[in-house]
Amino acid sequence: MASLATFVNRFVGVRELAAAPPAVWTRTESPRLRPIANEDVYLFVKRIDNSTVVRAADPIAKRARSRAVATGFIAASLVIAGLVPAAYNIMAGFTLQSLEGEKTRLQHQKAQLEFAEAKLLNYEHLEHLSKSLKMVEPDPQQIQFLEAKTKTEARNMLPFDSMEPTAH
Repeated sequence: MASLATFVNRFVGVRELAAAPPAVWTRTESPRLRPIANEDVYLFVKRIDNSTVVRAADPIAKRARSRAVATGFIAASLVIAGLVPAAYNIMAGFTLQSLEGEKTRLQHQKAQLEFAEAKLLNYEHLEHLSKSLKMVEPDPQQIQFLEAKTKTEARNMLPFDSMEPTAH
């Protein structure tokens, strides 16, 4: 246990105490309490600056540190490798779910477009449209027939040309 002197030295300083006049002790009655153990011991606290001290290189500690880093890296790699399949399954599930949602949306859009097409190609609608545009049925001499040997081939026969097709 430190005495009161070390506490005072931290605030006042040793020089100021050295310059102070010595205390005069008067003889009094001996106290009835026991003296405190080691009260007369003075512990001087000196501040030590270790900023210039350089630690000696320890090859064993360096090897142990390298092994610890390598072990940690391998352990982290194994944990990540174990979690990759689960993460991939989750991501694939999200992708599948979004594709199914897009499929239903596209099916709904296709049904709407087919309904709109059927509505536009309806005979009554076409008749109303032709009347509003003042269209009339063509005369028989204005009609041209297409002849073909196969379904994918068609030749245009002009009404006033000969019946023989011309070779190009």
